[in-house]
Amino acid sequence: MTAGAVPPADAADVRMVAAAPQVRAPAGLRVNLLLAIAGLGVALSGLEVAARALLPAPPPWRYPQLRYQASPGIVFTFVPNQSAFTADQRVMINARGLRGGVIPYARSTPGLRLLFLGDSIVFGYGVEESATVAARVAARLREAVGPTEAINAGVPAYNTEQEVIYLEREGLRYHPDWVIVGVCWNDINDKSDVRVSPEGWLVASDGDAAPSFGGWAESGVAYTLRNGLKRSRLAYAALQGARAAVAAVRPDSATWLRSDVLEGRETPRVAQGWQRVGAALHRLSTLAAEQGFRPLLVAFPIPLAIERSFPLSSYPARLRTLAEREGMPMLDLHDAFRAAYRGHDSIFIPYDGDHPNAVGHAVAAREIVNFLTAHGATRAAVPGAPPSG
Repeated sequence: MTAGAVPPADAADVRMVAAAPQVRAPAGLRVNLLLAIAGLGVALSGLEVAARALLPAPPPWRYPQLRYQASPGIVFTFVPNQSAFTADQRVMINARGLRGGVIPYARSTPGLRLLFLGDSIVFGYGVEESATVAARVAARLREAVGPTEAINAGVPAYNTEQEVIYLEREGLRYHPDWVIVGVCWNDINDKSDVRVSPEGWLVASDGDAAPSFGGWAESGVAYTLRNGLKRSRLAYAALQGARAAVAAVRPDSATWLRSDVLEGRETPRVAQGWQRVGAALHRLSTLAAEQGFRPLLVAFPIPLAIERSFPLSSYPARLRTLAEREGMPMLDLHDAFRAAYRGHDSIFIPYDGDHPNAVGHAVAAREIVNFLTAHGATRAAVPGAPPSG
């Protein structure tokens, strides 16, 4: 045998190897493992059944969601003539960049004309067009006082400054009798640094003025995957719980701002925000006097403020002070929402921090109609005549 060679195995060696016992998991261990897996599956199935009985279904986000375009002065507007979704509701954006059909600028027939300004709440995020506050107010007033038109100029992510700029540039062309401005706590946010991505999403340098999306995360495949996750109430609730835990340990700037508003902390950002709102309301008041329309501020509540008391909150208290300074009527919806409240999902979209559902829009519409009919909107206007009342 040459040096370094390995001697061939003899017959005895082969028999020894063949006879060596194979290392296998004990049968009892395998059974226990299978039983544990089956038990876990049964437990998760039971938890899913319980979650479906106790938790609401999260609304799916269908693709594509609404797209924006840059607009000098007002920062951004909707891409006109688009068919897209707001959450799971189909939306048609007309040639003028507004939700719904085109209403002519000129008024050729008798009737009331209302212009609604606001953000995603007035726009009707997550609800069908006929369920929005603007559509419901118009339908109620048609029954109460006669022909009524409502222009829904709400644009998600707008603040009060942008809304008044839109009124000056475009809204006045409709010659409205009433301009109804829906206000939310986050209207104090500065939107001057918001940009529109090449895909049509809103992005901001600090990540607060608007959600930052783009690329694969905003593709049809990504939406399909997210909606698949939402089919499991247990998985989605766990994800939301994890997000809440992270936010509690490391809140983002938007969460801090809402906390500052609710707790009445006069931080520089809050103070500057209310100054901008005040300046916008002063301009609104001036335009009302010059153009002959009647303004109405409508304060939509923060869900947290319906669920708990925040006696020091600067919203809507500061808004009321600014409205009184301008001699402008204000309708606070907090009491009406509290009266209708039967848990978050009774009047707000599930898993959502700001947006009313169809019931919430109906509550708001009822209160607005009651206010308008009590303050002069009791007859149809005549084209070219001063506003009713």
